[in-house]
Amino acid sequence: MGKTVWMFPGQGSQMPGMGQTLVSEEETKQTLVDLGTRIGLDLTTLLTTGTKEELKATELAQPAIVAHSTLLATRYAALGNKPDYVLGHSVGEYSALVAASVLTPSEAVYLVHERGKLMNQVSGGTMAAVIGLSDVEAAHHAVESIAATGEIVQIANYNCPGQFVISGHVAAVESATAKLKELGAKRVLPLDVSGAFHSSLMTPFAPRFEDFLASSPFEAAQAKFISNVDGSFHDQPDDLKRLLVQQLYSPVRFEACVEQLIEEGVDTFIEFGPSSPLSGLVKRIKKDVKIISITTLEQLEAEGIRG
Repeated sequence: MGKTVWMFPGQGSQMPGMGQTLVSEEETKQTLVDLGTRIGLDLTTLLTTGTKEELKATELAQPAIVAHSTLLATRYAALGNKPDYVLGHSVGEYSALVAASVLTPSEAVYLVHERGKLMNQVSGGTMAAVIGLSDVEAAHHAVESIAATGEIVQIANYNCPGQFVISGHVAAVESATAKLKELGAKRVLPLDVSGAFHSSLMTPFAPRFEDFLASSPFEAAQAKFISNVDGSFHDQPDDLKRLLVQQLYSPVRFEACVEQLIEEGVDTFIEFGPSSPLSGLVKRIKKDVKIISITTLEQLEAEGIRG
C-alpha cells in the first residue's frame, strides 16, 4: 500500500482574497483572530481584503500563508486523516512541522512573523526563476563564476527538472541571467520578492533567528519530516531548530526531497495552501503519482470524505 505526504507551499503562493473560504465558518474565522492576536496582526482582514502589495511584504506574507495552510491541514486531520510524511517549501516547512505535531499553529505563525521581519531587512537583493535549462551543473558553474567576482549570486531553489531559482545581489542576478540564457535557458523571470532569500546575504540574521528558536517549544515529530536543507528525515527538536536556521541561507532542495519520498514508497501528495504551486512541480518530477490540491474548505470537505 502506498504512503501519503502532506506538503505546504512557501512565499509566492499567497494571493488577494485567499482567506475568504476560512471566514465562511465561525470556528476557522475565530482561529484566524486568535492567531493574529499572538503577533499583533489582523489576519482576518489581511487574508480577505489584503492587497497584492500588502501580501508581498515578507513579514505579512509568511504568517498569512502559514495560518492559511495550517488551518486547512488541521481541519483535514480532524476528519480522521493523517500523513505518513510532511514536506514544506521554504517557509512552508513551518506548516509541515505543525502537521507533524512539532509546533502549534500559534507558535508557527509567531516564528514566521519574526523570520519575515528579519528577512525583510535584507536590501539590495533579488531572485529570479530559471526555466527550461536542464544542465544544472553548467548553470552552477556559470553562477559560481559570477560570484567569484565578489558579487553574491547562488542557486536558491532546486524545484524540478528544468526549473531552479537564483538569488543574490541585483547586479549579479542580472549578470547570471544573461549567462544562463546563453546556456539555453528558455526564460529567466524576476520574482516579486523583497530580498535575496536562501542566499548568503541572509547569513547575518541567522544568529538572531536562532535566539527566537531557542526559547520556542518544539516536540518530536509524529510524522516523518524531510528537510529542504539536506533532503533527509529528522524528528528531534534540536535538530529541527538547527535546520530551520540553516534553511535561511541554504538552497531549497525540493526536487531531492520529492525523489527521496518516492523512494520511500509515497504515491500520494496532498498540498494545503492558498494556491498549489508544488503540485505542478511534483508532476514534473514524477508523472504517475496521485496529487491532490486543497486550497478551500469546500475542497477539503470533499477530499476528507473520500480520505
